[in-house]
Amino acid sequence: MAKVHVIPHTHWDREWYFTQQDSDVLATYNFTKVIETLENQPSYSCYHLDGQSSIVEDYLKVLPHMRERMSKLISERKLFVGPWYTQTDTYNVGAESIIRNLKYGMHIAEEMGHSMTVGYLPDTFGHNAQMPTLFKGMGIDNIVFWRGIDYDQQVEKSHFHWHSAGGDTIYAYNLVHGYGAAKNIVPDADHLDKKIFPMVEKIKAQSGLDEVLIPSGGDQVNIDPNLPATLAAATERSPAGDIYTISSMENFVEYLRHNSEEFETYHGEFKAPRYTRIHKTIGSVRYDIKKLNFEIEQFLVKKLEVVIAIAKAQGITVHTELVDVAWKKILECHAHDSMGGCNSDATNADIMHRLKQAQEICHGLYNLVVKEIASNACQDSEVMVFNSRPTTYSGVAKVVAFSKAEHIALSDGTKRLESEIIRRETLDGGKVIEVTKDGEREVDVPPYYRFELNVAVQDLPALGYQVFQVVATEPATIAQAQAQAAEQCVSIENQALKVSFVDGQLSLEDKLSGRVIKQLLSFEEQADDGDSYDFSPLEGDTPLTCAEMTCLSVTQGEMTQSMSLRTELALPQDLAARVAGDKTALASFDITLNLVQGEQQLRVDIDTINQVCDHRVRVVINSDVNTTESISTQPFALMTRPVAPSVEGWRERFRECPIDIETTDGAVAIAETGKAMIVNGRGIKEFQILTADNSHVNRKSNAIALTLFKSTGRLGKDDLLWRPGRASGINNTVVYTPDAQLQKAMTFNFSIALSEEASHHTVRRLEQEFLDTPFSYQKQTLNSFENRLERFQVRFDTREVSQRFSLFELEQALQLSSVGHSFYQDNAVIVRLYNPTEQAISIDSTAFAHFAQVERVNHREQLVEQSAEQAWQVKPNNTIDLRVSFKI
Repeated sequence: MAKVHVIPHTHWDREWYFTQQDSDVLATYNFTKVIETLENQPSYSCYHLDGQSSIVEDYLKVLPHMRERMSKLISERKLFVGPWYTQTDTYNVGAESIIRNLKYGMHIAEEMGHSMTVGYLPDTFGHNAQMPTLFKGMGIDNIVFWRGIDYDQQVEKSHFHWHSAGGDTIYAYNLVHGYGAAKNIVPDADHLDKKIFPMVEKIKAQSGLDEVLIPSGGDQVNIDPNLPATLAAATERSPAGDIYTISSMENFVEYLRHNSEEFETYHGEFKAPRYTRIHKTIGSVRYDIKKLNFEIEQFLVKKLEVVIAIAKAQGITVHTELVDVAWKKILECHAHDSMGGCNSDATNADIMHRLKQAQEICHGLYNLVVKEIASNACQDSEVMVFNSRPTTYSGVAKVVAFSKAEHIALSDGTKRLESEIIRRETLDGGKVIEVTKDGEREVDVPPYYRFELNVAVQDLPALGYQVFQVVATEPATIAQAQAQAAEQCVSIENQALKVSFVDGQLSLEDKLSGRVIKQLLSFEEQADDGDSYDFSPLEGDTPLTCAEMTCLSVTQGEMTQSMSLRTELALPQDLAARVAGDKTALASFDITLNLVQGEQQLRVDIDTINQVCDHRVRVVINSDVNTTESISTQPFALMTRPVAPSVEGWRERFRECPIDIETTDGAVAIAETGKAMIVNGRGIKEFQILTADNSHVNRKSNAIALTLFKSTGRLGKDDLLWRPGRASGINNTVVYTPDAQLQKAMTFNFSIALSEEASHHTVRRLEQEFLDTPFSYQKQTLNSFENRLERFQVRFDTREVSQRFSLFELEQALQLSSVGHSFYQDNAVIVRLYNPTEQAISIDSTAFAHFAQVERVNHREQLVEQSAEQAWQVKPNNTIDLRVSFKI
């Protein structure tokens, strides 16, 4: 005899093959019925709104008069919402996004009365290995999930301890039959005997517990008022004498806590397509939304929140409610279907619109905040250069400045800084209207110049800024690209690396070790017979490759050197043309290589205009490394996976081919003893390590294949080569997605570094070098269109502000994850740091001694109690949150 916890719920996709607007209309009916049923039917003890709070906000925007009734049910633990804002993808969004998703979700739910303390992820396409650390940081000690598990390879039972690289352990429970196991359960004897009872027996066998969980719900379903009576009938008829009762996930997790002594422990991710599809290649679907989302995430945490923290420290009022709006808009796009890109075109248009709205809010608020800081810190035409790192910065900073002088440089007040003009543009001053006694008259404004400069800065303050003067100089050389004949041997270099172009091929040399990578870059194009969920090869198709390039120009400055190249490839227009052997489309890829003084990596930019349908394009980076493992980043840690796993006989065991095409949080590396290659990308999520066994090319060493994009025309498709059977998603209707063909211009950015090893610390140091570059703002009146809101007049208060400022500086080997505003204290920020080393790090609290108060909190801003010897210590692959209050 067992107790069966039946969990009534709805799985609420805010958008998918339908739009959020469709979902909102349906919610007004369904959620109202939920409230009415729980109010009027005492036997219906509780109901779950899918573990996400955004749908509550959506509902109450339409029906605000229902807030009090809903809040009462939530407070009484009859209606469960949270902990998520939206049910997140755990691979294609950043660590900060996952944390903020939980923080906003729990905050909203708590304001309504209670946030469910269950890490509920019923439909997410796999779960990264750091989820225990992310949940523990929120005060959640458990997860209930479905996809990605393999009982043959990972755990034996459906309940276990899940341990992360961050050193955290949570209780885990797998929904053996998914979140719709008891969907539409009825008291009919045949239904109970043939479906429900056998299913429960399977769940009991998989768990070995005397209490089990079975969800009763499904996609967008409404509450079933007959469920209490149905469960009473099931209890009476149960051949095993099982007791079926409406229950909550919180109650079941409490049972797990008290019966966990013999749970086995698992380390790693859940991304195996053993029993369910997890769509391993969804990382390259609709690249446009993934890239835009990445750029907004980066802008939020590395620019906007940094300048807001600086402003708050100076007593400036910032309306951080706008930051909340921006975060929520991108979090609305982070649900597994939304960020995965497996949507209708109408839904994807909504996603792009929300992302662009968030971007505009971020840039507009940033403009006003830095302008207010500059209004007191700068004189006219002076430039502020900001540093978002928690350590001082010395190196090259890119600065945009405007001046009437033809040649300029920056000065720190005592000496002129080494400056290099990258680009100078003459701008028309236009006309201004003067109001005179005789009426209005137009007055010509003289032209002026817009400069892009490379400036060598020294000891730029940590998490701060320094003000520099723009000074006119004698005529200087503006870096000009020199056209090169294709057959010429040309090169660019800095102190660490040299790139040579010889006979149509690139090579990369590490000048310190002498390592040389020949045929550095090539492009691979292949038919995609898949859909918006998965790439799938076209049977009999052979990838097309191009490695021959033409050098267009070389620019050799003192601080940066660059090389521009182009390669072209004749391609079939679509799948039909590919089968017919017609290659009438020409794909062109423009590549720009940049070496910056003081950096240890080659920056690569690729521009292309896609004019071909149903194909995948990858850039292949050759290496001199041979390894059996790939390395990639995940939240606050690295993930290692086997290269080229055996897929023989996969159709008998897996729901889709367990191909070793993987997802990264940003960086990819391969390493062997004494040498490594590390690649950092901007919004490029998908990679594969190529060997002689999994490549159509005979390779002597590994290569890193980055998927630039895949284009496809359908939301779902039957019988794919790598995914047999029904179409994913809605499988009885064809949903065409011409926008997912990505017929547009696209840009891709990544860097390549050669190092001796690929430790977590080295990977994150190079990631910081690539992503965390200084940024500038000039107080000036010549141009009012460089920033979004520059042309609008805003009156700022006058205060004393230093021309050189640092929020704080760290000496420890910690990385800054974010410095976001506090939810509960207006004059405070939350500093989140993480440890990329292999040893615990103790923080020297003197770095924060100048603040009014510093408290250790968790991700939810709850105080963390510790003994004195544990205080200020950060475990490897883990974080510390400090709530820092400013002296105002």
